[in-house]
Amino acid sequence: MAKIFSIRVRLILLVLVPSILYLGTSIYLLQQSKTNTDVLASSLYETTDKSTSLILNADRDMYQALTAYQLLVSGTLGPEEKTKQLKDLKDNIDQTNSRVGQAYDILKGKGLLAVAHTETKSTIEQNVAGFHTYFDQWAKEANAVVQSGAAGKGVINDSKLSATFEKGREGMNLIGEILDIYAKTSIEDIRDQNNKTAKTIYISIAILIILLAVSGGVVISIIMRTVKAIMLVTSRVAAGDLRHEPKQTYANDEFGKITESVDTMVFKIKGLIATIAHNTQFVQDASVELSDSSKESASAAEHVATNIQEMTHDVEVQARSSEETSRAIEEMAIGIQRVAENSSVMADHSSLTSRHATIGNDLLGKLQQQITNMLASVEQLSLTVLSLTRKSDQIGLIASSITTFANQTNLLSLNASIEAARAGEHGKGFNVVANEIRKLAAQSIESADGINQLIHETRVEIASVSESMNATKQEASTGSVMMQEVNQSFHTIMASVTHIVTQIHETSAITQQMSASSQEISATMDHSASSTSHILVKSQNVAAATEEQLAMMQNIAAASEQLRSVVNTLNESVAYFKIA
Repeated sequence: MAKIFSIRVRLILLVLVPSILYLGTSIYLLQQSKTNTDVLASSLYETTDKSTSLILNADRDMYQALTAYQLLVSGTLGPEEKTKQLKDLKDNIDQTNSRVGQAYDILKGKGLLAVAHTETKSTIEQNVAGFHTYFDQWAKEANAVVQSGAAGKGVINDSKLSATFEKGREGMNLIGEILDIYAKTSIEDIRDQNNKTAKTIYISIAILIILLAVSGGVVISIIMRTVKAIMLVTSRVAAGDLRHEPKQTYANDEFGKITESVDTMVFKIKGLIATIAHNTQFVQDASVELSDSSKESASAAEHVATNIQEMTHDVEVQARSSEETSRAIEEMAIGIQRVAENSSVMADHSSLTSRHATIGNDLLGKLQQQITNMLASVEQLSLTVLSLTRKSDQIGLIASSITTFANQTNLLSLNASIEAARAGEHGKGFNVVANEIRKLAAQSIESADGINQLIHETRVEIASVSESMNATKQEASTGSVMMQEVNQSFHTIMASVTHIVTQIHETSAITQQMSASSQEISATMDHSASSTSHILVKSQNVAAATEEQLAMMQNIAAASEQLRSVVNTLNESVAYFKIA
């Protein structure tokens, strides 16, 4: 049979299990949010944002190289201007290849070269290869035209070069579109993951609430059932009813041990009261017999005093009466000694019962302190939930700032597009940059909206956790009040046990006094027997011996009446308890 957890372990688990589950949920939520943030930053900034920036700059360099080439073949440049444009042509070609190479390395490091376009189905790697093929061809042919000296003489296949140039730029545009699609897909995946995370948290909280309700109900039921049983037994004992029978089995925890101790206490008290009642009856019979004997002895002594002529006959009668009285006194002394011994045993058991009651009271005090500690832990956890609420509000302010910045960026890109349109052909490259900036602003607004949605869901979850914490705190307070009531009831039990112990000690003292009196009576009876022998031998002292015997019989009668009074008092005390 598996060992049953003690009440202390159950209460500790009642506190630790919710704490561990809340802690695990919080850590899981934080780790998941961190992972999503890292993925978002990596995909949008390090991958798409940075790569797109390099591609756009490379596109700008291509246009600048095209512009330098067109100026060189126009034939309108002087020697110095021509040298400058030749240098610009070469630098822009090198910068274009360099920027595309950097973007290629970033995408390769992230494993994105195999990402394909949704319409053309061409991958980033294929578009980069196509770009290098056409742009390198254009650069080679453009350099050949410039170096051949045909520039400015009309010997230029401009349409063929322009077509080659546009094919290379087409690959650049496809790379940018692929990166845009990838960023949107990443954001959608993150949203799906966050939705799954939210569902997991809701399920965990529901399971936690069910566990708290079930475990709390079981523990409270066990406590109340045990307390009611103990109160019923102690109330019967306080009313003098000792007919309670102990159980066959007990629970293997502190409440089971308390119940077993109370049943043992009642059983011991019941046995002691039964023993006292039996011995009291025996003492009462002996006292009645002693009283009768003393009366007979007194009558005999009076008869001897008035009829000295019949002294011999009366002395014989007195001798027989003294022998019977001596035997009765000896039997009474033995009975009183047994009563004294039983009273001592009963006093010892009463002290043991009092100690067990004190131990039970200490256990209840510790249990009340544990419930108080649990209430303090719930208060601390409530403060943590409030701190999370404040931090989510701060994140909401940051997301609002991001939305504002994105709107301003969108407005600036619109203004840039207007200025590029005014610039005509020379502003065409700048118009491309403005369009890309507008796209980035739109993406930033979408990202900010996603963050705001996550913050709203987090606030809802924190509010749910706060409500659960308030309910738990209320239950803990109710448990603390109930434990105070149990503690007060146990104090009442201890007072009753202490009163019983006091009465038993008083009974033991009275019984010892009775034993001493019986020994004194026994000694007196021995002296009476000796005096009777002397009367038989010396008849001249009959009168004096008769008077002394009469006085002794009066003392015996008084002692017998006192013994009867003590026995009646003891019977009244024992009759208060019901044992059958």
